[in-house]
Amino acid sequence: MENNLLFVNQNHDIIRQFLDVMREYNFEIDTADNGRDAVAFLRKRKYKVMITGMDLSPIDGSKLIAFLNQYFPRTVCIVYTRRLELAHLKLLVNERKVFRIFQNTADFGGEIYSAIMQAFEYYDVGQEEMQKRQILEQKLKNGHMSLKALKQAALEDKSEREEIAVFLNTLFRVYAKNVRITLPRKERQLLFAYEMHLISSLLDGSARAEDLEELKQKLFQACDSRQQQNLAPIIEGIHRTIEIK
Repeated sequence: MENNLLFVNQNHDIIRQFLDVMREYNFEIDTADNGRDAVAFLRKRKYKVMITGMDLSPIDGSKLIAFLNQYFPRTVCIVYTRRLELAHLKLLVNERKVFRIFQNTADFGGEIYSAIMQAFEYYDVGQEEMQKRQILEQKLKNGHMSLKALKQAALEDKSEREEIAVFLNTLFRVYAKNVRITLPRKERQLLFAYEMHLISSLLDGSARAEDLEELKQKLFQACDSRQQQNLAPIIEGIHRTIEIK
């Protein structure tokens, strides 16, 4: 998806100023001068970023952001407004999950442009995580089909296959609930690679405690000391939960 944004402001002069400054940059821009048109744009296409003012009609900025959060939560929201009271600021940050807030004195070509580029990156990271999560969930789903076969086979040989079935059930519960972990981007990438190798070894029945330790050490070799510190308690928690022996 190409970098694009929706700029919403009731002041036509501000819209023109924004377009003049952004003309030299390589991303698509749509504009709206009221909340109703902004909603129409949001329904027609996906945006990575929306920049909106607060003084809009007939749908004001706060309601527009609430609409964005409810129906298009992946779109990153930046507020550019004439004035903002403290109570309103807390609402935007805590409940509306606004990425950045600027007042009209802010420089379009400086701090706002930087915020836009950061917002594009934030969106891309979120999309990347979502795609990884879908891959992981599909792998778990495929593994669950194998689990059904194991349970059927357990009718003939209960001694070992029932243990595998219980183990895989535990595994699915653990990973299905812990795909979203708040970590910096590099750590998330490393952890995802670890998870994929771990799940593969678990689903083919080859995982042993010494194998997991070796896999963990390979992961840590790719990390600096800070990343190891962040990832170590998560890895240890996974090992304790799945109880491989």
